Formats: sequence, structure tokens, C-alpha cells
Amino acid sequence: MANVIATMKIMPDSPDRNLEELGEKIEEIISEFGKVYKKTIQPVAFGLSALIYAVMMEEKQGGTDPLEEKIKSVEGVNDVQVTDVTRSVDVGDL
Repeated sequence: MANVIATMKIMPDSPDRNLEELGEKIEEIISEFGKVYKKTIQPVAFGLSALIYAVMMEEKQGGTDPLEEKIKSVEGVNDVQVTDVTRSVDVGDL
């Protein structure tokens, strides 16, 4: 079975929100579903920045909806958008 890498854009509820603290809470949730493949902070506008996560999950989980809902329930999260989903197949040692 393959893995899926889902890229998620997570918007905080305020430009004043501490993104490091918010990121720690989000990463705890992600660890229940898969693992963080990559994390970046992307400036949006007017001092607001988004957390961008690439999350590696097993394909058999069926989708990102449960993960998205759990992240949306975190205090300080305004919105979660899946911006890309890519299938990744383990080819072993090359």
C-alpha cells in the first residue's frame, strides 16, 4: 500500500497568534494520523501568516477529513485547506 502526502494550509484566527505554540498543538494531532513531512510558515497579508504542513499518511486511512476536522477544533485555528495530495510509493533501497 502507498503513502499519501497531503499539503495543508492552516490559517490562524489572528495575526497576533503565536504560530510556534499553535504548531505544537497541530503537530500532536498530526502524529495521531501520520507524520510531518515538511513545515513552513507562509506570509499571507497584513501581518497574517499561515502554517503549511506536508503530512505523510497511509493511503488506507481513506482521506484527510478526520485530520482536518480535528485540526479545526484547535483553539486559534480559523481554517484548514488541503491544497495538494500526492501519492508516494516506497521503492525500498535503490
